[in-house]
Amino acid sequence: MNIVEFAKCLNLSIGTVSRALNDRPDVSPKTRQMVLEKAQELGFARNANARHLVTGRTFLIRLECPYNADVLSDRYLIEMARALEEETHAHNYNLLLRLGRRREGMETEMYSVDGLVVIGAPEVSPDDFNALTRRGRTPAVLIDGPEPSDFPNASHVCVDTQPGVREALQYLADLGHRRVGYIGSGFPGQHVRVRLPELMAEAGLIWDPALAVEAGVTRQEGSEAATRLLQMANPPTAIFARTDVLAFGAIEAAQQLGLSIPGDVSVIGHDNVEIATLVNPPLTTVAIDIPQVAKAAIRALLEMIEQKAAPSIESCGAHLVIRKSCGPPTAAALAVR
Repeated sequence: MNIVEFAKCLNLSIGTVSRALNDRPDVSPKTRQMVLEKAQELGFARNANARHLVTGRTFLIRLECPYNADVLSDRYLIEMARALEEETHAHNYNLLLRLGRRREGMETEMYSVDGLVVIGAPEVSPDDFNALTRRGRTPAVLIDGPEPSDFPNASHVCVDTQPGVREALQYLADLGHRRVGYIGSGFPGQHVRVRLPELMAEAGLIWDPALAVEAGVTRQEGSEAATRLLQMANPPTAIFARTDVLAFGAIEAAQQLGLSIPGDVSVIGHDNVEIATLVNPPLTTVAIDIPQVAKAAIRALLEMIEQKAAPSIESCGAHLVIRKSCGPPTAAALAVR
């Protein structure tokens, strides 16, 4: 059964049936419900190819992740992809996602898509972004750091984690910590890393470059970095990790060294991924509202796709979620320091 035959069965116009099936606002709730119920009863399914011919759109959105990201091993990207997929599905679009690492120069136009969601990263250059968007012809939204990148043809959702990081460092200072280690995700130029000395000074913490280690993205890399920090002659009493996954590695390293969390060393993560509540002890972390970021990104992208809207900029913040992985430093540790 095609849409013409289905509309005839309902004694409705093809346009009304199409708008009801696509959840358009210019159809009454009663008509929409009746069309959906009859579609289920009669086994009618929308034909994607027909919809493409009518609208000129594919109803596909592609998610592009950084080159160095292995999506299946990055909890933040997994949860962001899931939130984006839920949001695109709510608007009758589908999300395409490449699993594994994307190589520079690799052909990206695998499928014709209506728009792109790009996860910002230091290695995404203007030339690369132009190639991804076919020199601005494909609408795109960039999920990026606190300031918009130099991609004027794209919408931006700016994730400003600085308020959450400031809150985390102040929390450690209020607990009595002074020497705080940092485990980064491999990009010394990242905004958090660049601002860290200033933010630590604001909180009354000691900034020691020797306590800052750029690790990578995996739990194992976090564990190795934390082992280096905790085996120093004058180790930190607390560790702030750029991601929750790195923080999980830091907890693992401390426990393997016979140290207790938070009795001997405190650990704070960043991202608030779901499993942060399941580690032992549950992880204190800087929380990004991933569903909020996804909603903002898809809203901005669909406005560009469907309404030909100009690129927009929206900001999302972060805050500290306190659990059980932080406590005051021991008197003995403070005496050494």
